[in-house]
Amino acid sequence: MYYRSTLSAFGLIKFFDQEEHYLNFLNGKSLFRTPHYYRKCEDKGRGDSRESCVLYWDKNISDQKPTISMLGNSSISYENYNDFESILIHPAIEQHDAYMQSWSIIGPHNGFENSLERMQEEFGPYWVILPANNISQYAQLIEKHSGNKAYYGAIQYSDNPMEGSLTVKDSEYSYQKEVRFFTGNCSKTEIDSKFFKLQKLNKLLLNALTLKLELPDDRKICCVVGQKGIVTA
Repeated sequence: MYYRSTLSAFGLIKFFDQEEHYLNFLNGKSLFRTPHYYRKCEDKGRGDSRESCVLYWDKNISDQKPTISMLGNSSISYENYNDFESILIHPAIEQHDAYMQSWSIIGPHNGFENSLERMQEEFGPYWVILPANNISQYAQLIEKHSGNKAYYGAIQYSDNPMEGSLTVKDSEYSYQKEVRFFTGNCSKTEIDSKFFKLQKLNKLLLNALTLKLELPDDRKICCVVGQKGIVTA
């Protein structure tokens, strides 16, 4: 279910919408969410009702009632949805979820440079960068302070909703170029997050307040920590 993969990346970038959260992270306070938190989240870019699952429906969130297709090409459309508060369908091999943390890949023209401004809008203007050669060390730091194994790898994207899982998301999120760190198990309906105090975390991060990226057409874009928007040269 979990994996630890080699990444083609210059580094990873993580965004924060509040300066307080950004400073807390620099001081070693690392937040791990649950998939169910994101299933119920309605924030653009963050929330995903199919996070780490094939289907999730909650009558308090959506009036659009799902039709569930079964084997034999038949379909079941429940007439009385009052019988259900919610419906969750997940891969049989993933009986538990995991605490997870999301970053984005800054790679050799992997397209993330085209998403930088959108990522700022959806996730916030504060950011930190983890150099590629420190990724495994970050995972080791998580293991040390969480007491559980830590795994990481790039998210795969698919147009097939039946492939939804902890490591596969809908293609509409492909602009995020996501990498996830996982640690520990949690129930499928857990929404409470976990904080880990990671000592000396700031020593693994790039000491930078300005990010400059070169586009395939030789144009350059840059952004500054705490300032929304990008500058193109």
